Amino acid sequence: MLNTIRNKAFWTLDSIKNEFVRKAFYEIDKYYNMDSNSSEMHNYHEKTLNKLISHAVKTTKFYSGYKNAHELYDLPVVDKNVIRSKQDSFLSSMFSKKNLIQMSTSGSTGTPFTSFQNKEKKKRVNAETIFFNGKAGYKVGNNFIYLRSLNIKNKKSKLKQWIQNEKLIDVNNLDDQEIQSLLSQIKDYSKKESATMLSYASTYDALADYFQRKGIESIKDCKIHGIISTSEILYNSTRKQMMKVFGCDCLSRYANMENGILGQDTVLFPNSFILNEANYYIEILEFDSNEPVKDGELGRIVVTDLYNYAMPMIRYDTGDVGTFKLMNINGNNKKVISNFNGRKIDMIFDVNGNHISPHKISVAFWDIPGLKQFQFIQENAGKYRVLLIVDNYFGDTDLKNKLHRILGKEAIINFNKVQEIPTLNSGKRKYIINKTL
Repeated sequence: MLNTIRNKAFWTLDSIKNEFVRKAFYEIDKYYNMDSNSSEMHNYHEKTLNKLISHAVKTTKFYSGYKNAHELYDLPVVDKNVIRSKQDSFLSSMFSKKNLIQMSTSGSTGTPFTSFQNKEKKKRVNAETIFFNGKAGYKVGNNFIYLRSLNIKNKKSKLKQWIQNEKLIDVNNLDDQEIQSLLSQIKDYSKKESATMLSYASTYDALADYFQRKGIESIKDCKIHGIISTSEILYNSTRKQMMKVFGCDCLSRYANMENGILGQDTVLFPNSFILNEANYYIEILEFDSNEPVKDGELGRIVVTDLYNYAMPMIRYDTGDVGTFKLMNINGNNKKVISNFNGRKIDMIFDVNGNHISPHKISVAFWDIPGLKQFQFIQENAGKYRVLLIVDNYFGDTDLKNKLHRILGKEAIINFNKVQEIPTLNSGKRKYIINKTL
């Protein structure tokens, strides 16, 4: 009854405010289910891009120098460093800064980055969140569990959590004792009404490992109807374990704090992220130029946020790496990002300087007895260090050979057993680090 009241209250309030979220929701649904190569999709992107570019040129200092820009490709590619160093020049004169929504992230390297959004853009983010959460069975007002690293900026009062029907659980520490406490909270919260659960992929890695070692008795009466992973690569072994334990779908999401939800995969097509083409126009460009990559080639993921008019983010280099491909989904050719390799700064190079997918490195560590956690670090060209948290029965004499086959016979690989692998400021646990970039 309470969930129904929350749902009706949300949509009634939206109706009073001209149904902005509902209309955006239907638009996202429309283009999500439309062929990416259709003339209607092309016309939609052309119209929204022209409107955004015209606004940016007229109302921001940064883009005012591009009055002769006739299309997207006439504008420069920008990244966090460019925006951070010239933040005010990216802000539109149409908005008062004090009325904007501030979006801050520590960044994957721990370097803070702040962007600003107008209220209409924020409502579109609300709409896309409702839409993509819905793919995991969520409806507004339903129980929602968010496992995240909590700090003074992202904590919510118990009253606000109750109003939003959301349970925040801290995952700063994931030793066995803390995991037991976490699972107990999930069980208590979901025992009467099933919930959708969202967290970092590395949190699910830790849970999957715990279930393998300790069994699933502790969550026997949990009711989870959908699981969403975000921020990091979700490995197939973790996805399968979470789906088996909780008896529901586990989806992986591609999103960032400064824009929103860029794409999400499905159980049938794991780690192939169907793009949110209603809200974003996405390019994949070469590593050493701003030219589009050839079909199937790996490149930089560059995003144009179609609805952030407060701080236009046009051709924004996310720092992520991936590949475009078309997939037939429900009769439509949908553009997806596959071969998603996470951050460009986490790309590994073999002894000959060739790019190596971090996923390929991680696969070498799968199904190793006694291995609880690892971190792979490229120290410099041809030299690597591996941190390992292991149990007493750890043993895999072939691990070094596996890595040599990937990196080259001449690779210098040092292994160190440690008690703890530190997290980033965001609470994420980085498995792959390249210190040469």
